[in-house]
Amino acid sequence: MANFILSVVCTVVLLQLVQSYRDFQSNIPNGVKVPNPCSPTEFWEGVGHLVKGGGGPRNPFGVLFKEQGYTWTKTVCNADSDMDGRTNGEELGDPNCDWKKGETPEYSTGLSHPGICEPYDSEDCKDVNSFLDCSEFKCDSIDEDTFSYDVRLTTSSVPAEKTTYICQVLDLPSDGDYHLVATTPFIDNKNVMHHAIVYGCSDSANIEPRHLSASQCFMSRIDGCDDIIAIWAIGGTGVCYHKNAGFRVGKNGYKRAVLELHWNNLMETEGYTDGSGITLHLTPNLKPYDAGMMLIGQMLLGIPPRTPHHTENSTCSSECTKRKMTGNINVVGALNHMHYLGSSVTSQMVSEDGDVTILSHEKDFSFDSPKFVSFEEPLIMDPGYKLQLACHYDSTGRDSTTFYGEGAFEEMCFAFIMYYPKENFNGSCVSRGTYDECGVSTMGKDDCDLEALGNNSDPVNAARNARLYGNCIPGICQEGCLDVVREIFKEPCFQEKYQKDIKASMGYGDDATKLAIMDYFYRMDSCNAELAKEQCGSTWPTTPTTASAVSTNMASSAFIVFFAVVISYM
Repeated sequence: MANFILSVVCTVVLLQLVQSYRDFQSNIPNGVKVPNPCSPTEFWEGVGHLVKGGGGPRNPFGVLFKEQGYTWTKTVCNADSDMDGRTNGEELGDPNCDWKKGETPEYSTGLSHPGICEPYDSEDCKDVNSFLDCSEFKCDSIDEDTFSYDVRLTTSSVPAEKTTYICQVLDLPSDGDYHLVATTPFIDNKNVMHHAIVYGCSDSANIEPRHLSASQCFMSRIDGCDDIIAIWAIGGTGVCYHKNAGFRVGKNGYKRAVLELHWNNLMETEGYTDGSGITLHLTPNLKPYDAGMMLIGQMLLGIPPRTPHHTENSTCSSECTKRKMTGNINVVGALNHMHYLGSSVTSQMVSEDGDVTILSHEKDFSFDSPKFVSFEEPLIMDPGYKLQLACHYDSTGRDSTTFYGEGAFEEMCFAFIMYYPKENFNGSCVSRGTYDECGVSTMGKDDCDLEALGNNSDPVNAARNARLYGNCIPGICQEGCLDVVREIFKEPCFQEKYQKDIKASMGYGDDATKLAIMDYFYRMDSCNAELAKEQCGSTWPTTPTTASAVSTNMASSAFIVFFAVVISYM
């Protein structure tokens, strides 16, 4: 019964989070015909929201509609939510408030938007419509020689699953050199599209024939196709790149790219197809610099349930930026990324003198309304600067811990930072726990040197490993193992305060490396029960009961399962 109730609750939540809220359109008269005040020949699909595509904060009509249980009541109908002198019923074709779901409204022409005051640009409406931006996508970086090139997924079936990542390697123009100066979305199926990323591929990328067809994936996963050159997320109309830089495409740039789409089919609807993508705007008139996009963030997340304020932090250390940078860079844009628990987020850079420069601060973060912040005057970042990201979450609606993951109901903590020149920063800088990508801990090294710990040729490490593998096997505390692990746990890097981060920071590498790490720590934990007995002394039972033995084995198994989940995302 408990599982049934939980299932019902989850279903209700999902119903309320469908990205374009198309199910709600049928709950109001003419819900699919509400005109866009900015462009009357188009429809405003997210009728109750501030953005046309739906999702994110609600407009005054949406607030009232939610209060009334997403139902067309007389209270909703008779209200003038946008204060333009017409009731919601008059604006939607039900002036007498007698419409019922499934019926034909009294009229379906001459409609207007119940949540946006009209005429939208009149003096009476300007203050009410302070959230509205009717400007079309414009980009000064687009010149008369710029042409459009669609990077689109081959039309494919959408699985009846809540979350799917789908990827395909596609060719880019290679008959000359071009700069990518702007991007706009090409959305085929608005019911499922949540975001799209285009990764540029190097000439040495490990592209196999299977990658040329659409197939499920996550975070690209193709060696050599690591450079993010375009991003779109629901609510976005396009991105204009800085006038001084563009992403190099063609003979001396990217000749192929991976298109990654994130489908959110939250109602698990059968029969959907999609062929969405991103339109690249390319010019043969090269800008002064090649652009780059770096990723910072935290991979090791554990957000406790029923917690209104929880923070996860990430720092790319001063030491790490000195290693990764060959000169200063000009930061020209930033985009923060979390999922539905995200409440606010700040990305910033800190000089060696301690001066803080905010890259992007979103006091009220919305997963459905991403904000790309651009800087007309570039922000200069020198080697030795720190890059910091603070992600804040509200998990009051969750009953279990939320971990890092690709699904909309798992979580992320990332920021995409656009900069130039590309060659002055090597890759990205993502943290795992308190350790950044260079293995530097934000807690300070104390007596634990992580880099030395990872050096297998070091005599101390070699001797420790020989003792561990020579005396311990996973799951069984055999003779000689207890003395070995007791001594290992006395070493600085194996103290409790470092364990979580050590295990996470050692999770780099291929699957074989990760399995080896699992085996290493499983051997380390094989005598946990005996160590606990030593610490508890006389309070520990002399002869373990069957129940306690089972409990001990289950605890060890639980750790392995947990650790396997953690490293599967690394």
